[in-house]
Amino acid sequence: MRLNSFIILALVLTTIPVNAQKIAGIDSTSAFKAAHLIAPSILIGSGFAIHYAAHDTWDMAVNEKMQEWNGGKSDPCFDDYIQYVPLAMDLGLGITGVKAGHYFIDRAIEGALAYASCGIISGLSRELIYSPRPNGYNTKSFPSGHCAFVFTSAELVRKEYGWGWGAGAYGVATAVAVMRLYRNWHWLSDVLYGAGIGILSANIGCWLLEPTKKLFGINIPENLQIGIAPGYDPYSGATYAAVTMKF
Repeated sequence: MRLNSFIILALVLTTIPVNAQKIAGIDSTSAFKAAHLIAPSILIGSGFAIHYAAHDTWDMAVNEKMQEWNGGKSDPCFDDYIQYVPLAMDLGLGITGVKAGHYFIDRAIEGALAYASCGIISGLSRELIYSPRPNGYNTKSFPSGHCAFVFTSAELVRKEYGWGWGAGAYGVATAVAVMRLYRNWHWLSDVLYGAGIGILSANIGCWLLEPTKKLFGINIPENLQIGIAPGYDPYSGATYAAVTMKF
């Protein structure tokens, strides 16, 4: 009984003011700006050019060097897992009290739009562009889906929380890109093109945020709070969580 009481006391009611973390002045505006296209255009253009005009030089040379460093070892596939770190940062930092450019629900909608754009663009590219992987696994190497996904998340973090947190998210994204090369899953052109798609997709999600909210009539009250109340049933031994909303 004493243990049950301890568990109940440890499960404290937490209330998350989802609209309290918004901050102005961060580059999270939903307005289209031509400057937002510079970085993705350079990356997409570079990847496309290398794939079609310099595959035998740039792609092959980078792959040869990476495999020389690898030495044929079977390394842990941590890139399959750390690609989700920037996503967790985008949605979770604001909940912990870090000020963001948008409210939590706005970030969730923005992220959904961004990842949908990322999936569509990268998926169509893979279907339309024939590109054998360096390890010969299949012919859908271009672009890197891992890079497209993680750079989408990294750009969302930068736009929501500024370069302080964005630099860390981009560091993770770069590590994923290097590991895709190191583990012989992609060519240099794949990761460059994928990174460009990711950054572009994050901006598409931001541009479509307000039109999407207007289209579906989504209006978030300024004083909205979400309460999460975990609990423990001493009879069945089950734990549970109750979610409440306060306006």
